[in-house]
Amino acid sequence: MSKSKETPSSSGENNKHNDEVLPDFWNKMSTNITKLSLYNFNVDQQFLNHLSKYLQTEECVINELVFDRINLSNMNYLCCLTSNNKVNKLRLRLCQLKDKGVDDLLSILDETNGKTQLKLLYLDCNGITCKGAKRIAKVLRTNRTLESLSLAKNMIKDEGALALVNVLSTFHLTDDETKWKCMHKQHRSRILEYLIDLITQQSREKQRNMSDNTINDMEILSIEDEQLKQKVESMIVSQSHIYLTEKLLKSGSRFYCPGNFKIANLNISYNRFGVNVLNVIEQILQYQQKVCLVEEGIRHIKIEGFETDQKETIYKLIKRKKMQHE
Repeated sequence: MSKSKETPSSSGENNKHNDEVLPDFWNKMSTNITKLSLYNFNVDQQFLNHLSKYLQTEECVINELVFDRINLSNMNYLCCLTSNNKVNKLRLRLCQLKDKGVDDLLSILDETNGKTQLKLLYLDCNGITCKGAKRIAKVLRTNRTLESLSLAKNMIKDEGALALVNVLSTFHLTDDETKWKCMHKQHRSRILEYLIDLITQQSREKQRNMSDNTINDMEILSIEDEQLKQKVESMIVSQSHIYLTEKLLKSGSRFYCPGNFKIANLNISYNRFGVNVLNVIEQILQYQQKVCLVEEGIRHIKIEGFETDQKETIYKLIKRKKMQHE
């Protein structure tokens, strides 16, 4: 079982100012902690900056951060989510993020930059509206890293809830997404063609100028060619991006995606959407259970706040999915 680090709450008479807590905190940090809980802790930007540096050290094995009940609305907590640390679980409940905080998170969740690594994200009780929900939904169209998402007790109405759940089923690529796909496919092909031509020219030129020590020269040439390949490949959007794989389907001149089957756990309880959203969720679960592999698709969903038979039908579908997975 992973060990977690619980820190003092920011409320109460025994709390210290950050200037006093900070040195002692890092000195006592155990190197085998995988979960760091700062629940209701009195942090400031200086603390977060120190934490960011610690998370990037080789000895740090923390992969889960709990910032629950910390007002992060005016702090750059994203400094703790760099691509060179191990954090892949983030709990931000009651952090007063609102829709603006969702905007800040989009760069972390964007699969296009190839740096996203979050598998779990909790955003409960943050005053998120349909605006924020739709922006999360937009990112989930391409993100295939996130597995667990909780948006319970926010202010999401039908429009936002439908945007979220609809990415779990078939959706067409927008005109902008189709243009992006075509542009990057052409971009990749042209760069690779250029790379092949360049390597061929350099190889021929170097072969002409080889010394008598042919074996060593060939080894050097091979190393330089490989370095050039790596440099060019780093300039190209990852071929694993969902819009650049063969997993997209085509209908006429339009592309469409079968859906985001990576999300396994979803909590949208106690929001402000109506029972018609439950109709859509039920249809999507039925669709997923027809087309998904056993290890794909929603396996756990929470939609508390409704007293309807339909909710029970949805939970029965989930129970069937769990039995298949087991």
